[in-house]
Amino acid sequence: MAASCDLFDVDPLELQFPFELGKQISCPLKITNRTERTVAFKVKTTSPKKYCVRPNNGVVGPRSACVVLVTMQAQMMAPPDLQCKDKFLVQSVVVSDGLPAKDVTSQMFMKDEGNMVEEVKLKVAYVMPPEPQSEIAEESDGPRRISVPLQRIADDGRSASGLSSGSVSLRSAELGTTSEVGSPAGRVVKNEDLLKTTGPVAETRMHAGSDEQYLELSALIAKLTEENKSALEQNRKLRDELELVRRQVSNQQGGFSLAFVLVIGLLSIILGCLVKK
Repeated sequence: MAASCDLFDVDPLELQFPFELGKQISCPLKITNRTERTVAFKVKTTSPKKYCVRPNNGVVGPRSACVVLVTMQAQMMAPPDLQCKDKFLVQSVVVSDGLPAKDVTSQMFMKDEGNMVEEVKLKVAYVMPPEPQSEIAEESDGPRRISVPLQRIADDGRSASGLSSGSVSLRSAELGTTSEVGSPAGRVVKNEDLLKTTGPVAETRMHAGSDEQYLELSALIAKLTEENKSALEQNRKLRDELELVRRQVSNQQGGFSLAFVLVIGLLSIILGCLVKK
């Protein structure tokens, strides 16, 4: 829904932001000049610290349009019941042809200076974020495209009696296969010939990718195991060498103490003999 005045149209009339905590959210605002004259505009808000408007002013040529991007800064707290009282005001005034956007000033939009300023008020609404993309997306003009993950196709295929080889090629929809889910049980209507041709291809690619990943993981595990064994062996050798050094030091210390005792004993005997004489 668009709001209009004599000079311009604004679309939408209500800025809707899919509210998510900690995430910047943008909403485009289209301003269309309805006249044959050049119009300058300016966008204001009741919460300038909360929103970023680019550009917040500018010039729109005759019968032309301009898109303004309104970005809400990341919010750390959600308002009660997602209610928002913020508002925006779009002002417009006729200016001379060829006026550059950088020459647009705030004085142009002051009514007390005799300027013919037109205004449109916009509301702000917080809405729930969109649902995740549906597994099955229908196209209005063309075949229906199946975007079910390949692994889930394989799992469902093992238990569904109507599928061939437990897999469905994603390209089958582009090549003309018509598939639909017509009941809660997930009945699939398919082109049998094309599914039999493309089904094994998808399954082969899936198994080939799984085998390649398994081989890479096995090689990585073997390499890490070998490095672990090598580190343990080096650690054992270092402990043995350290123990050998300790023993050698202990033996040297013990020999030195015995020699010292013998020298002391010999000196004691000599001194005893001298004293007796």
